[in-house]
Amino acid sequence: MPMKKTLFILSIIPVFVFAKEKENKQQFSISTGYVQTTGNTETSTANIKTKYTYKTDSKRIYFDLNAVYGSTNGKKSSEYIDGNIRFEKRKFPYFFFWDIHYYRNPFQGYKHSIGTGPGIGRYFYHNAQSYLSLSYYVYYVYNDLNQPSLYTNKYFERYFLHHIEERFKKKFTKSLKFTQKLVYKVSSRKRQDYFVYFESSIINSFTKHLALEISYTINYQNLPLGSKIKRLDTTLSTLVQYNF
Repeated sequence: MPMKKTLFILSIIPVFVFAKEKENKQQFSISTGYVQTTGNTETSTANIKTKYTYKTDSKRIYFDLNAVYGSTNGKKSSEYIDGNIRFEKRKFPYFFFWDIHYYRNPFQGYKHSIGTGPGIGRYFYHNAQSYLSLSYYVYYVYNDLNQPSLYTNKYFERYFLHHIEERFKKKFTKSLKFTQKLVYKVSSRKRQDYFVYFESSIINSFTKHLALEISYTINYQNLPLGSKIKRLDTTLSTLVQYNF
């Protein structure tokens, strides 16, 4: 299926783009498995996630891609793509960054959404076992919609999207760790137009390369694009993760 091939190619781009860099500067993982979605899609299907980090003493490049695609009796039952590239400069405990973000979810009305902009963050603590950070960033967003927006009556939108993000990581043992991300977003599109994204994961490593990941995400939009679009979407994932 073309969509599945496209997602696979996107997920392995970092392997080829950064293949010549020294191994100790890179972290790359790819995960695939089973997901259960509720909200605007009610289905069980497969998904793919990939994460890549390139780091030096003061600089970071992050690439993240999370995609879900499913069909039932030849009809699309779910489709979700969330990708992000972050270029980061650290001056500990602060970090400064620029994001390029892509989002697609036709079941929420978004054919394509592209956002980009700067941000600043701070680590409240950071060590080998755990960290906690808080950041603020703002995107200039362009949305290509599959239906007229209730708020602009157009098939496209442009606005600013402000983010407050909290990230937490805790390593309990050498093989078991917990991660959490909470993002509160407020747009300039309309009053009371805000979004909440929450993700938590438990990752249990079996070997140096192989791990089991269980994650749960909540995606809430206070003012959906259409009257038939639900505010809350959730995803429960059980994934096998391979670390290169």
